[in-house]
Amino acid sequence: MNAKTYTRVIHEWCETTGMQPWAPDADMHIDMDNTTIGLLYNETVSPGALHVYIDLGHKNLPDLHRQLLELNMALDSPYGGCFALHPETGSLVYRAAMALSDETDGSALPQHIADLIAAARAPLQ
Repeated sequence: MNAKTYTRVIHEWCETTGMQPWAPDADMHIDMDNTTIGLLYNETVSPGALHVYIDLGHKNLPDLHRQLLELNMALDSPYGGCFALHPETGSLVYRAAMALSDETDGSALPQHIADLIAAARAPLQ
């Protein structure tokens, strides 16, 4: 994928949601399901992926770090994602890379990300 494809995906997303399109090189932050989502695309580092960061907030669960490391071992993590702690805020984050191609339907991405939010929250209930 290249920035042209990502630009198309952004426009399809925005046509579906009513948002204003953002620049392909922008680090986009949006709110979905009362959750802040970071969308990052870097054509040089990862030309075929949209990196999605889901801020799950601060969690005070017993053995949280151990639980996160065990969850990161799962081979069936959505989009090969993993849990991490944000280095600046200390928030729990789920990070995933969504493959994008010429066949990617940008209008479907908001639902895919909503599903990803639910999947990331589920093991932490």
